[in-house]
Amino acid sequence: MKKILTDKRVIVVAVVAILVLLFMNFNQRMILLSKLRSQEKTLTLEFADLEATKFILETKVAGADSDEAVEEWAREEAGMVQDGDVPIVILPPSEPLSPTPKPSTTTADQVEYWEIWRELFFGN
Repeated sequence: MKKILTDKRVIVVAVVAILVLLFMNFNQRMILLSKLRSQEKTLTLEFADLEATKFILETKVAGADSDEAVEEWAREEAGMVQDGDVPIVILPPSEPLSPTPKPSTTTADQVEYWEIWRELFFGN
């Protein structure tokens, strides 16, 4: 009879130990799942940003082939002119302009120390 009790105790202890190990493994997997879901959210947001950037760049590339874009670049950046245009070149001033200091318009009233003491003791 005693042998059966000890066998049952050993089996219960073994089952409890196995359950504890399974629970620890489950807990580690849940932590890993949480981290992976967080990474998935971050990567999804980054992917959306990259898709938006791709769309903007594709739109710019499509517009860069137009005649208006080429003419705008030629006139503004390359400094080219068409026949009949009169180019205007703005030169910097020969002498750098120095800002003239404005006179200070705020004047502080000079108050004597005895006036401060009189006001402190006697007031208005």
